[in-house]
Amino acid sequence: MLFASIKVECYLRVLTAHMNKIKQSILITATIAVQFFISCGNNSTTTSKVQTDTVKASNPTKPLSRFLSLKELNDYAAKAELIEPNARIGKPFGKLNYNKVIAYDFEGSGEPYPSIIDTKGRFVPVVVKQMALTQRQIDVLLSTLAKKSSYGENTAFCFEPHFAIVFFKDDKVVNQINVCRNCNRLHSTIEIPAQSHKKVNKGTEDEYALVGLTDAGWKAIVDLSTELSFRYGKMKGSKERIR
Repeated sequence: MLFASIKVECYLRVLTAHMNKIKQSILITATIAVQFFISCGNNSTTTSKVQTDTVKASNPTKPLSRFLSLKELNDYAAKAELIEPNARIGKPFGKLNYNKVIAYDFEGSGEPYPSIIDTKGRFVPVVVKQMALTQRQIDVLLSTLAKKSSYGENTAFCFEPHFAIVFFKDDKVVNQINVCRNCNRLHSTIEIPAQSHKKVNKGTEDEYALVGLTDAGWKAIVDLSTELSFRYGKMKGSKERIR
């Protein structure tokens, strides 16, 4: 009888120890599970925040802080130094009616920003720098751009301009010229006759003009960009471009 009692007592001790281990195991498992779910929740919040921040940063409708605001651009144009057209400069600039010219350094691209002023007459939201030109600066530049010797080279198909000049009559835009170094050409809203003086296959159905800028044309743009601390002023020379 005594032996049976001892045996039962030993059995109960073993059973109790086993139950305690099971409880500890359950407690550890539960703790790990809680920590896992908390960690997942934090990661989800972090991931959500990163995704939200990425969307905000890549939103193309909001100009980045390094770009000039529309207000800064308009206010500067309104207060720019007044100059006078020079009738002695060749076509079309000699007869163009303007009293302000401002140069711009901007992040132009084929799309959506192929020019400093868009089709709705507004500044594009990617302008980095602006500088009103003096009478001397604009006379020197336009004298060169009006000459045949400034054109006659090949061009590439791209057009990603980073230099532009805009002509204003008071607050109204009357002309803009956008320049792309990589494709070696400029676009003017008013035709520049000298730009198309050199013809290939002249007199045939395949006739076309070599409108690319020459070294002389590029020198004027590079020299002005250097004065203004624009990016094209960092070119080592007029030939540093894609032909």
